[in-house]
Amino acid sequence: MNETTTMPVLAPVEPQLLAFDAALRWNYADIETYLKAVTERYRNLIVTDDNVEDMGKVKREVVSLRTHLQKFERVTKTKLKKPVDDFTMQCRNLYQIIAAVEEPLNAQLQIYEDRRIADVKAQIQREIAAKAQALGVRDAYIEQVAWDSKWTNKTAKWSETVVEIDHELVRLKAVQQADDDREQLRRDRQEMARMYVDQANASYGLRSPLQAEEILTDSLLSQGLADMKAAIFKAAEDRKAIEDTAVQQAAPPVPPLPPLPPLPKSDPPAEHTEDYKDMIITIHHVHMGDYDRVCAALDQLSYPYDVALR
Repeated sequence: MNETTTMPVLAPVEPQLLAFDAALRWNYADIETYLKAVTERYRNLIVTDDNVEDMGKVKREVVSLRTHLQKFERVTKTKLKKPVDDFTMQCRNLYQIIAAVEEPLNAQLQIYEDRRIADVKAQIQREIAAKAQALGVRDAYIEQVAWDSKWTNKTAKWSETVVEIDHELVRLKAVQQADDDREQLRRDRQEMARMYVDQANASYGLRSPLQAEEILTDSLLSQGLADMKAAIFKAAEDRKAIEDTAVQQAAPPVPPLPPLPPLPKSDPPAEHTEDYKDMIITIHHVHMGDYDRVCAALDQLSYPYDVALR
């Protein structure tokens, strides 16, 4: 059975300043009169070659006046500071008496305060989750909610907290939409760029076609469509030039063909329609460097002909 102990009623004792003896009294007026009289004889002195040693003694006398006064100041300040230090120490002793009971109470009350804050945070999380689902805010953006520390204060009004949560989620919804729009624009531009890559590969007949993955850089996708297309076709043109150069360097030199023998001269045959036929001759693997020479040889036959390259 718990017993309740009744504490005796204590009359409050307020801190009071019972005496203040810090008033400083010293012979300031006498010292002031003395220093004025002593220094008067040193006023307007002129140092010359003849009195330089004497003036050195005068300076030491003047310095002695100052240092003696400074020593007195230091000693007096130490005496004045002692009551203040004693008073500070006494107050600290009294703080320790209070802290002996204050700190345990604070530790116990903090447990309840932490529990209250945890309950408020859980309530705020539920509110955020419900509002985010209604607005279509995804988890990645819910994690970016800017929590205000005042939401968990004891004086915070729930109605005001809800309004601020609404504003924060509307802001995140706008951020999410902007990110989605940028991503969709990027996908659209990637699709257009891939189409330009296919067109460029087909247009230049590349043996090693451009690959979208190697050319679609962030820098390229940030350009306008016209500039992006021009850059892709320029890359295809450059690759075509490299391929052509490589083919020319790799192909073995083709020796020139010997000249065709001259046609025998004879009398033209009698013209009979049945004597004329179309002759189809296929010359295989003709190097294009000999194209003009082959055509010139055919021209010597004086027959019309067609050339079809395959």
